[in-house]
Amino acid sequence: LGRRRRHGRRQAPELSARRVSMAAHGPALERRAGRGRASTSATTASRVLRRATVACHSRSPRSVPAVGLVRREREASGREVRACARPTTTTTTTTTTTGAAGEASTSYGGELTERALDPSAQNPFPTELPRGTTKREVSLLVRSLAQSNHEEVWPRAELMVTWLESQGGEARSLVDAWMYTEVLRSFRKRGEAGSALRLYGEAAARRPRLRLDSHFYAETMLALSKGDSKHAAAGEDIWNDLLRRSNAGLVTKYALTSFLCCCARSGDWRRALRAFHTDFYILQTTEPNKKGVALPDVVACTALMKALRAGGQWHKGERLLQWMYENGIEPNAYTFAELIQLLGDCGKWELVLSHYYEMTSSKSERESPSRRLRAPTANAHVFSATMNALCQSNKHDECREVWGKMISQGIEPTAITLVSLLKILERKHDGRRALEYFRLVQNRNEAEINIVVYNVVLSALSKSECAGEAKEIFEEILESRRVRPDRVTYETMVAAYAHVGDYRRADEFFRRMKFASYQPSDYAYVGRIKAYAKNDMWRECVSILKEVEQEDGVQPSVHVYNAVLQACFVTRKWELALKLFARMEEKKIEPNASTRALLSKICNEAIETCEDRQRQAATLSAIAAAAGALAIRTGVF
Repeated sequence: LGRRRRHGRRQAPELSARRVSMAAHGPALERRAGRGRASTSATTASRVLRRATVACHSRSPRSVPAVGLVRREREASGREVRACARPTTTTTTTTTTTGAAGEASTSYGGELTERALDPSAQNPFPTELPRGTTKREVSLLVRSLAQSNHEEVWPRAELMVTWLESQGGEARSLVDAWMYTEVLRSFRKRGEAGSALRLYGEAAARRPRLRLDSHFYAETMLALSKGDSKHAAAGEDIWNDLLRRSNAGLVTKYALTSFLCCCARSGDWRRALRAFHTDFYILQTTEPNKKGVALPDVVACTALMKALRAGGQWHKGERLLQWMYENGIEPNAYTFAELIQLLGDCGKWELVLSHYYEMTSSKSERESPSRRLRAPTANAHVFSATMNALCQSNKHDECREVWGKMISQGIEPTAITLVSLLKILERKHDGRRALEYFRLVQNRNEAEINIVVYNVVLSALSKSECAGEAKEIFEEILESRRVRPDRVTYETMVAAYAHVGDYRRADEFFRRMKFASYQPSDYAYVGRIKAYAKNDMWRECVSILKEVEQEDGVQPSVHVYNAVLQACFVTRKWELALKLFARMEEKKIEPNASTRALLSKICNEAIETCEDRQRQAATLSAIAAAAGALAIRTGVF
């Protein structure tokens, strides 16, 4: 149509209707001649129908009467296509096979989807890909598998891609970067950073047949940011790989944000700044047909703020906020929340209050003449970050003021807000202050108090050696109708009595936990060992270690061995400590930083003890020799 319009001619609607009629009767003619497939003719008919519809909506007055003709021809086309797709017994052998294949392709495609999404299916994939399966069907199936919440179904997304790759030929050609990206999203959702890194290596090895796009790289780095610091550090290799292949415009804002999240997780704020201020701009200028230079968006700036927080660079955080204002990037509440948390970690509570007052002031006051943009309105995240920052600096009166301001503005504090505040006090071992905030919220009914809130309060009291107050909170949980104690509740009570050295009460709550049908974790055993170690009962500590090794479903972890090593250090059992470390190596338990610190202290104490004993032995020998000489001279012997 466009080609004819450029030459000054317009397609007549009668011509379009005639083509529709030919396309509609084409499958019947092909069926009689035994050539082709009905699906191909149906595709041609639908394509001509779309062209005829465009022609019928043109400006020519002659196109109006053709609408009814096109509708009648469309109905006729549908009847012919359905008749052609229906297998008949009166046709030749070739036609019967063709018709059956057309029907089988649809039925097998549905069967493939049903088997793959069935959690009870033992063999979810057939031996070969059904004929007629389209790329769209396979892509939607991979996406459905990856987004499934069933533990037996979602891993099949990767198995589906691997199975298609192993089939080769037409099945292998259906695999693209989009399918790998969906699998990576499922890994990111579940924190499977190691699996994401492995899948990235497999996909990268299939280049250039597999064209990896920007979303693939971004999802890989986001999945790595959900792992530990080692996995997040591997995001730099992926970012460098993306930079080497940036001629196709792979360096997008989304990819930049993903890499900044990796830097925030690994703590490499210098690399984050270099990627933000250097890599992103240099590669834009080298791309062909690039008009102007795009700036990072507010999401990328927030991710960079998080990376600066990991490095404690509050000066650069303030400078980043000013840079955003100067370049017309309006910061949102989440950007300010990250900046406030950064300032709180560095103890800059005055700047925290400055930004807080800027966001909670009126609209006219938030508009500064020196800035083209104004500060956002504070939300629940800003209030929570402000209270946490003030508690870190022991500014509890100001924290209460912020709490009251949040209530007055109609923002209801959630359990997450309260838990975030209580965890700050837990890390500071300020259990009584945490109990004070808890009672304040509890008496006013300003937030929903669930078992997670109770457990955080118990943990704060436990680390503050307030076992009596922790017992009162536990009895309150038992009397409550809304919550019931869980495994963490019992283990926290074991730790509470372990901190004060009351091993009898610790064993009592351990037995109550098992009576409540909760499987103790290594945290509960560590609490019992600490309780006995405070009373110099090293034999009981070793017996608890043997109990863990004999318990079904519980494996002795490095934390259990560290607790026994601490007991050996307290009771000065150096040889036993070295034997325990050798046992760790036999069981292939990887020592952590606490293990190495304990061994260093044990070795140093053992060396000093041996030197003292040698000095004492030498002194006693000298005294004995002098006493013997005196006895000889006096005639005792």
